[in-house]
Amino acid sequence: MKNTSIAMLVLALMSSPALAEDKPMDHSGQGQMDQGKMDHGQMDHAKMDHGEMKAIEAQPGTEAAGVGVLNSLDAEKSMINLTHEPMPDLGWPTMTMDLPVTKHVDLGAVKPGDKIDFKLKLGRDKQYRVIEIAPAK
Repeated sequence: MKNTSIAMLVLALMSSPALAEDKPMDHSGQGQMDQGKMDHGQMDHAKMDHGEMKAIEAQPGTEAAGVGVLNSLDAEKSMINLTHEPMPDLGWPTMTMDLPVTKHVDLGAVKPGDKIDFKLKLGRDKQYRVIEIAPAK
């Protein structure tokens, strides 16, 4: 009797996956993630591959112009933090982010709090860098 009970239990456990339905999950009620509310300034962008972001069909060497507010700059590290307006050429919403600056950019021409015009260029490493920056016109 004991062996029969164990055999029945094993059979029941083995057959339960066969009874499960094989249907895709419905995620339609999940909605879209609002990336505009993400604080990208706190993210480590050095380890992110922005060249693979959804909606970006950029090839190495692609440039894009933007407008934003300079939050901070670190000339020693060639890095700025800015909050930019949407950049439709890249499929980017409004974001706050850290961006590296090329050595040819004069960071003395701008200061934190300035509204700025800037240009980005996608490098071979798939990271965007600021190649031009100036006070907004």
